[in-house]
Amino acid sequence: MAKFLYNKKELRFDKKKFSIWRALLVVGKYVLFSLLVAVIYYAIYSIFFSTDREKQLIAERDYMEREYDRMKEQIEIVESVVEGLEARDRQIYNDIFHSAPPTYMVGRDTGRMDMGTIYEEDENDLIWNVNIRASRLESISGRINTSIENIYHRLSAGETDWQSIPSIIPVKDFSIARTGASVGNKFSPFYKTLRLHTGFDILSPVGTEVLAAASGTVTFVTRGTTAWGRRIEITHSGGIVTTYSHLQEIMVKKGQKVQQSDIIGRVGNSGTSFAPHLHYEVIVDGNHVDPINYFFADITPLAYQEMMMIALSTGQSMD
Repeated sequence: MAKFLYNKKELRFDKKKFSIWRALLVVGKYVLFSLLVAVIYYAIYSIFFSTDREKQLIAERDYMEREYDRMKEQIEIVESVVEGLEARDRQIYNDIFHSAPPTYMVGRDTGRMDMGTIYEEDENDLIWNVNIRASRLESISGRINTSIENIYHRLSAGETDWQSIPSIIPVKDFSIARTGASVGNKFSPFYKTLRLHTGFDILSPVGTEVLAAASGTVTFVTRGTTAWGRRIEITHSGGIVTTYSHLQEIMVKKGQKVQQSDIIGRVGNSGTSFAPHLHYEVIVDGNHVDPINYFFADITPLAYQEMMMIALSTGQSMD
């Protein structure tokens, strides 16, 4: 429908002319108004209503916050327990050996969580890492506590014969350069796969004298040509057993009493052995433990640290 405007000068009605700019202005006003209404509607909806996805994200966030708080409390408790066990450990070393325990992890990553950068991690990764660390700390604290309780038990029982503890390196003229693989999954030179290595390899020339690591009784002697080859087993007090494998010569017999540092054989290459070495094991209550942990009485803390680092980084066994 056409629009007319009254012309006062000529006293008549004139037909209003169409203007494209005026039309664009009107359209712009309607568009702007529509956008403003849409923004207001969206803001009101966002404030008072949530989509299913938003509700899910909020629930996940709340769950992660609760899990983080719970795991943080667990870590603090476990770290407190570990610190207490370390203090008891230091006290025992001081009472028995009059020295501080070896700290072979100095200068290396101890696996502790950096709380200053914790917020930089993804929430899912954070929860997973905290759970792993908490489980690991609980396992470590349990083993340490068991070991300390065993030591206290033996102390209270009056077991003062320290020569019955395999605390010396069982070869003559040992040097750090002779350190081989220790306990753990190691690459087998024969099977070309990872296999559980249950002892400590000491690289030595054929004929090197092998010493009894502690006083005890020879309970097993074999002169096999496969597997461990010529092997000696000595039983000590406190449920400890030591074994010496791949020998060239055996110089004791079953049932014989031996004292710590007695010569019991010579290093060889018998059985399934890749090169001349002594495969030495320490078994406590039927469980294989790392023999290196018993060498603290025979070497300096620095040498102990170097030996541990070499053993941990050696990925292939000699048998």
